[in-house]
Amino acid sequence: MPDATPNREDWAKAIALIRKGRSEHAIPLLDRLLESDPSCSLALRERGFAKSFHGDHPGAIADFTAFILQQPSDPDGYARRASARARAGDLQGAIEDYSAAISRNPMHSYAYLKRGRLKAASGDWSGAVSDFTAAMERSNMGPLSGLLNRGKAKHRMGDLTGAINDLSDAMRLENHPVFAPLYRGRARLDMGDYQGAIADFTAAIEAFPRLTNAYRQRAEARELVGDRKGMEEDLRSYNRLGGRDLPAYE
Repeated sequence: MPDATPNREDWAKAIALIRKGRSEHAIPLLDRLLESDPSCSLALRERGFAKSFHGDHPGAIADFTAFILQQPSDPDGYARRASARARAGDLQGAIEDYSAAISRNPMHSYAYLKRGRLKAASGDWSGAVSDFTAAMERSNMGPLSGLLNRGKAKHRMGDLTGAINDLSDAMRLENHPVFAPLYRGRARLDMGDYQGAIADFTAAIEAFPRLTNAYRQRAEARELVGDRKGMEEDLRSYNRLGGRDLPAYE
């Protein structure tokens, strides 16, 4: 990859626009750079990123593919193309690209984490657990994301004890998000620990009073322990807040 870009001013403007979330304005500048020098792999990579951010996933995939042809040993090219493929709905292609990134950099914790999420989305729970474990072993960013994702995957594969252990470990970490107790509450509910589930859903509600999912699931737990009044109160709160779960917590 050439170290120099054909037009430093256009390059600086394009990067600044991408970082500000104005990728649609960066693309014409990168087009001009690539017209001057089609071999500028750095511009290809950044244009692919800008297109993906702007929603042009096929265009992003084409740019990352061109980048990979020029820089076949760079793991980030595969990781970026994987992200674009996932957004375009090509989960298997995305998994293959994250695998290619990992083969070029076995310490690529981000690729393990993202591949694990895609495996979970495709129902490969044991593969997802393995990838989340590998991501935590290689990451210097802390275990929180890995624990949350692995706990969810263990829950879905029926390992409720493992799920609760992972989510409990996540909740011991500073500044854990509100969906840690939400997820643990669901696992406890499925295990039959109704009082523990109620306590977790309550903790989630106290941290985020508009978390509709927690009211609905606490109502379910309260019904199971015979607390009809509490169940009705939670359902009223759920309906008052819109009557539907927040998608981020599905």
